[in-house]
Amino acid sequence: MKSLAFLKILFIGLILIILFSPLYPSLFERFQARDSYYSHGFLIPFVSFYLIWRKRNKISSLVAKPNLLGLAVVLGGLILYIISLFIRINFTGYLSIPIVIWGIILYLGGWQIAKELFFPIGFLIFMLPLPKVLIIAIAFKLKILVAQVSTFLINSIGIEAKRVGSTIYYPGGHLLVGDPCSGLRSLISFLALGALLTQFIHGSFLKKGLFFLLAFPIAFISNIIRIVLLLLVSYIYGEKVALGFFHDFSGMMVFILGFLGLLALTKLLKCHHLIRAT
Repeated sequence: MKSLAFLKILFIGLILIILFSPLYPSLFERFQARDSYYSHGFLIPFVSFYLIWRKRNKISSLVAKPNLLGLAVVLGGLILYIISLFIRINFTGYLSIPIVIWGIILYLGGWQIAKELFFPIGFLIFMLPLPKVLIIAIAFKLKILVAQVSTFLINSIGIEAKRVGSTIYYPGGHLLVGDPCSGLRSLISFLALGALLTQFIHGSFLKKGLFFLLAFPIAFISNIIRIVLLLLVSYIYGEKVALGFFHDFSGMMVFILGFLGLLALTKLLKCHHLIRAT
């Protein structure tokens, strides 16, 4: 029976891989683009698979009770996919992937199994790139906000500076807060990481939801610290030093600070114990 179930899953998986193949070129292009906001996209399916694997014992203990509602979900996902192909809107096409997968699980396994796998399948959303026009709009708003806050902070410590657009001018030089420095990349990454960590910590649904939402200010504050440090290094040692090795190093520092912030948050919310695999 297990071998038959495995063959069924393998067959459905192959069908889905072929079905959604028209989306792969544009999806991989977004993953591999220079200064991509979704370079982590290749990792998400493996993380999703691991989350499913962690639940293998719980799932195997449940009795499959096929639910016809799953067919409606699958049909809805396929309609969304077909329309997306015709009108060439990639994002809704990408979105149809987890919808169809979860619908198949609901149809074949029933509500209890689908409920257990809702998060692992839903986690695939974090590999689906937002429309470019939306990315551009968000990045623009963010870099202006980052420049405003950084200018305020740098003035607060006694260095006279002023902002023009997303450029911060200080005595002897200036620093441009470009799209890569807007913090959007770290925001997307930390939202994904925050969502993932909710599966490994104890706590109520409310606490986990709060933990996930607080990943946003943690990512933002980490990026602000980076920009302020870049301004200080640029002011003291010159733009060449700030925009050389230190620029790349400070980029890695954002993720280190953010991760430490998330760990501190688990203790603040008193939900820092890891949940064992089920």
